[in-house]
Amino acid sequence: MNRKILIIVIMVITAILICGCILKPRPTTTTTIPTTEPKTTTPTLQDTGDYPNRLENVKVAVLYESITDGVPMGRSKEETIKILNETNTNFIFRVFWKWMPVVDSPDNIPVELLELSGVGGITPEQASESLRRNGHYYQELRDWITTIKKDRPDIIFCGAIPAQTLGRIELNPVNGRVYKSKDTGEMALNPYKWGIKHNGKPVTREDFQKWFNGRHPYGGEIDEYDPGKARAYFPDITNPEFQELLLSWAEKQIDSGADAIWIDMLYTQAAMLAEITKDVNHQSVKDSIDATSQIVDEIHKYGESKGKYIYVGSWEGPFVKTESLLDKEFPHTPPDVDFITFSPTNREIENKKLDKPLRDKEIKIIREKYGDIPVFAFIDWSFDDSPTVRFSQKLSKEEQREVLKTFDKSFNEMNVNFIYPLHGGYMGKGNITKTLSFGRFTVYDSLAPEFQTYETIKELALNKTKKQ
Repeated sequence: MNRKILIIVIMVITAILICGCILKPRPTTTTTIPTTEPKTTTPTLQDTGDYPNRLENVKVAVLYESITDGVPMGRSKEETIKILNETNTNFIFRVFWKWMPVVDSPDNIPVELLELSGVGGITPEQASESLRRNGHYYQELRDWITTIKKDRPDIIFCGAIPAQTLGRIELNPVNGRVYKSKDTGEMALNPYKWGIKHNGKPVTREDFQKWFNGRHPYGGEIDEYDPGKARAYFPDITNPEFQELLLSWAEKQIDSGADAIWIDMLYTQAAMLAEITKDVNHQSVKDSIDATSQIVDEIHKYGESKGKYIYVGSWEGPFVKTESLLDKEFPHTPPDVDFITFSPTNREIENKKLDKPLRDKEIKIIREKYGDIPVFAFIDWSFDDSPTVRFSQKLSKEEQREVLKTFDKSFNEMNVNFIYPLHGGYMGKGNITKTLSFGRFTVYDSLAPEFQTYETIKELALNKTKKQ
């Protein structure tokens, strides 16, 4: 198969484009979570109830997104295990990332998924071959986690799912249902569901999606929102169907061996609705927070049904800061999460040091809001201007090593665990990314000759374990 077809097929499977239409919202505003059917699996790990919080004992946390990247990179499971052993890794953050539809196996790609993608001339056999080369499917994830756990059974594998995106075509990996554009369109957030207006005019679904895409271009051009062209919607976290879909992504990763789930932008809907309404106590904000709590609770319950405790984490969210509402206290109770994450800013990356007064204040508020739970920091990424882009493209190899040492020391003093950037993190595209990992990949890799930060990470990690 030529390279052009390979790229198209991978895009079909992992980044299917939206070509649907927006439908009218459901009239209900009730926040509910579908009841999970009883599981027949016999529990194997009895660490529920009064369990020890293993996250509190984590010394070395590394970012590795995704562990199955070893397939296209040519890094074997044995080589990956050697890296994890050399760093004494206890916690792998973002070991797998679900963005667009992810299937269980290259041998079981729903035909409907290919048909709805709108890409002609691609046979199931070609799609299977391409996906096998890509390695981003649940069966491969299970193989990697199972193999690594045989050597390192105590490592905590943390998967990742997004609460902020919903593709035109989606897949529930638990029951195999393929969602068409008319289904996903109804799940897109519509603020007028709560009667929200701006300058006397209803804030419609289309208005909101256009506004959101202008701030975070997930779905299309910045200055327009065309549901026929957009790649994704911002979903409504209070919508029961989206809740079921979101939970299915978490459950599938748990079934594949994940011990923890990190939910990206879990509280963003509440923060944005507070911003639009200028009211942190608006019913839409309360409903959104209630939904996040129930989702976290349901993931915990699912873990218990499988005989293990699943750790759930997210960002600090509006409970610590609320963008334009920084001068207002966010009065709601956070979900019962097990850990919190935050990221250094672009400015801190370029200054090569943390803003200590800002971070001290932030950590203090996190402790007040969430209690004494583990806090992790990692160098985040999103689009073409992010901390990871600044770190990888603006700093020299020597400066990157300096930043890792400086940040690690500062975070240790704050009782924050710095997640070392072992592998993963989008570095931008086009003329932004001058330096690629191994001259090929747009994701950061500490072992790549272009960066060579692995030895520093290993040194920092071993220093941490010596203090035990």
